[in-house]
Amino acid sequence: MSLDFLVWLLVFFIQLGLLGITMYILITLSDLEADYLNPHDSSVIVNYWLTPEYVAQGVITVLLLLTGKWVTGLLSLVLTAYHVRAYLRQEHQVDVTEVFRQIPRQKVIRIVKLVIYLIAFVYFIFRTILSLVHYFDAAYPVIDRRNWEAQHTQ
Repeated sequence: MSLDFLVWLLVFFIQLGLLGITMYILITLSDLEADYLNPHDSSVIVNYWLTPEYVAQGVITVLLLLTGKWVTGLLSLVLTAYHVRAYLRQEHQVDVTEVFRQIPRQKVIRIVKLVIYLIAFVYFIFRTILSLVHYFDAAYPVIDRRNWEAQHTQ
């Protein structure tokens, strides 16, 4: 397999994980809002999944930039920069004592991230399939039957 395909495939699976994490956090926040979870449990769940989310987004960005996918890597860098900014300002974690005041803002952040991750997911599916098609086109070229018959009937 080509390196291009493997990179897109790896990014695709990492993006799939990011979609799952974001959906899980969004469901947890909705359960807290509906009073199905207590504030401590929901804060622990949300804060637990923040670090893997940030690391996965960073890995996607670094992987894309190191393999020369500049436009996609720079677009991914915007969200990574937001994550770094939130982490450095200590705005990334949900506080147990203020969780009910943070729910609307956290839900908006998660929905925006979900939309971004979903758009990126569709794009990564497209690029994975496209790189696979390019690999097989190069490995197995199509024979032009008319030229082949003209060359071999003489």
